[in-house]
Amino acid sequence: MPVWSMESLMPFVRYVFPGYALCLLGGVLLLAAASYWTLKSDGVHLRVKPGWWRAAVAFGFLSFIAGIVVQLAGYVQIGAVTWPH
Repeated sequence: MPVWSMESLMPFVRYVFPGYALCLLGGVLLLAAASYWTLKSDGVHLRVKPGWWRAAVAFGFLSFIAGIVVQLAGYVQIGAVTWPH
């Protein structure tokens, strides 16, 4: 009997789930950055934001887009999506 469950070896979990996790990470980072902006600013004045805030927004955006690409590649890998010929 294996130490881990067989569900972790399923193609969906191996190929699609990492993209889903990247999308969630990006969404959480963008939500945290937006919450910080809302709490620390009045929304009208465009002040220079801290470097960590700009890095969080950039990493969140790139993580979200990369997650979508990884998910699409995973769906193609498991055969759920095919390209028209």
